[in-house]
Amino acid sequence: MKKRDDLNRGHALEKRMGVQGFLLYLPAVLIIFLIILYPLIYALCMSFTNYRPTVRNVSIVGFSNYAKILSDSDFWAAMGRSLFFTITSLTLQIILGLALAQLLNHPRLKCKMLFRGLAITPWLIPTVSVALIFKWMFNDLYGILNFMLVDIGILDKPYAWMSGGKTAMFILVLANIWRGTPLMLTMFLAGLQGIPGDYYEAARVDGASAWYSFRKITFPLLLPVVMVSGVLRFIWTFNFYDLPWVMTQGGPADATTTTPVYAYKRAFSSYRLGEGSAISIILFIVLLVFAFIYFRAKKYQDKIYK
Repeated sequence: MKKRDDLNRGHALEKRMGVQGFLLYLPAVLIIFLIILYPLIYALCMSFTNYRPTVRNVSIVGFSNYAKILSDSDFWAAMGRSLFFTITSLTLQIILGLALAQLLNHPRLKCKMLFRGLAITPWLIPTVSVALIFKWMFNDLYGILNFMLVDIGILDKPYAWMSGGKTAMFILVLANIWRGTPLMLTMFLAGLQGIPGDYYEAARVDGASAWYSFRKITFPLLLPVVMVSGVLRFIWTFNFYDLPWVMTQGGPADATTTTPVYAYKRAFSSYRLGEGSAISIILFIVLLVFAFIYFRAKKYQDKIYK
């Protein structure tokens, strides 16, 4: 009888704790629903309509918005520019991040904490501020770059950097590299500090060079960190809207119109919110695939460092 009473009290306590746990989770669930799930569901529903602010009659058009977008050459051109912007930026960020992490992890480097603090500074600056800084630096009238190049005689007159399609994309990539490299540096530096120093001692005893140690010790052990950081940064960069929009607004002549900028223009410049929502959903599906790759890479990383 006593055991049965104890068992009943245990079930009652477990049920009470379950209710309290649910109440503790409820605010976070509501915030996630309001900020993420509700806009996503609303955009998904709108993508199946011909909704425009200037048209009163809204009707369901099924998958016609998706068919129109997927058959639009401008959409695929924007996807190509997004891939170029993302892959170029990410590749250089990884290379520079690895090189700087190796440098800042060198045992003979003095004032390590000072240099590490300075290296992370660009990541702390808001993206809009970074965009304005680079936009002003490369301005053809009052930009400091033109002033310096004209002053030392490399240019005869100021050059309109932001007016050319190739140079505008180059500046956009450069701004993204400048801001994103410190994050990669921090991730790689943390990974390097997790590699036991005994491996390098054994390699030095065997007469291995620094390049051989990097190829056979550093990079293989750092590869999981590179994979996870690279996939995560790919998702963020591919979804960038603020940096291209503030710097170029997709110009000149759509030369820097990436997919997020193209979706914004379609929705709020052409007032085709149904088609703009369809582009957003397509972009969401693409990034969902890379999110799956990220979790797989993270699982692989945890297995390696377990």
